[in-house]
Amino acid sequence: MRAYVDQSACTAGGLCEEAVPEVFVLDDRGVATVIEAGVAMAEGGMSAGGAEVPRGLEDRVRDAAAACPGACIFCHAD
Repeated sequence: MRAYVDQSACTAGGLCEEAVPEVFVLDDRGVATVIEAGVAMAEGGMSAGGAEVPRGLEDRVRDAAAACPGACIFCHAD
């Protein structure tokens, strides 16, 4: 599974980072992005097709997407 953040809709609340810090982080502007191989991805990961979600974290990422107040987290199959 891959995940990305539509940063234009991000409310910068940080709920995703709290829920799954292995996948989400707030960038230097305070908006969410995804992490892949320990590196925060530019543009929320959108231009790269998202970050690969580590095995075992898929349900937590889906839950974070469902709880996101900006509805800006998207997940898709590889």
